[in-house]
Amino acid sequence: MINWKWFIVEGAVLFVLGILAIASPGIAAEAIVMFIGWLLLFVGGFAILGGVTSQSGPRAPVSLAGGLFAVIFGLIFLLMPSPALATITVVLAIFFLMTGFAEISSSMALRSSGGHANHWGLAFFSGLIGVMLGVIMLAMWPSSYEIIGLFLGINFLLSGSYLLSLGWFFSHAPAH
Repeated sequence: MINWKWFIVEGAVLFVLGILAIASPGIAAEAIVMFIGWLLLFVGGFAILGGVTSQSGPRAPVSLAGGLFAVIFGLIFLLMPSPALATITVVLAIFFLMTGFAEISSSMALRSSGGHANHWGLAFFSGLIGVMLGVIMLAMWPSSYEIIGLFLGINFLLSGSYLLSLGWFFSHAPAH
């Protein structure tokens, strides 16, 4: 049995984050860079700690080197957000393309299994928009990093809507 409540929760979170990102795209873009920068610092610090304390055994040199690179890139992201944002733009464009194609594929699976037209259609539309956003970001790169927060908000809003719709569908579907 499918636990539809998690679809509703994830959809609601993505929907709210999408609205916030659309309302303040510049803040959303900065938040992405800061989040990744802090994440790299955190992960790098743990890797260095593991390498120094020999908790990683024969992988100690790899842990030290990987941790050092993560810390360096984390600092670059935090201290020089503009070049980091240009790099993240390419990564997010690829993310939009991949998730867009995945949602289109998911919509075809829903359609072939007799899914309700609203659900597979919304999944297809969301995937198509994701692919289009990825293509636009790559075509406009490097100047497209200024609209990254807006595109991320649109993607979150559409994906959240799709998941809310899917959760609603599964909550009212007959049990097998």
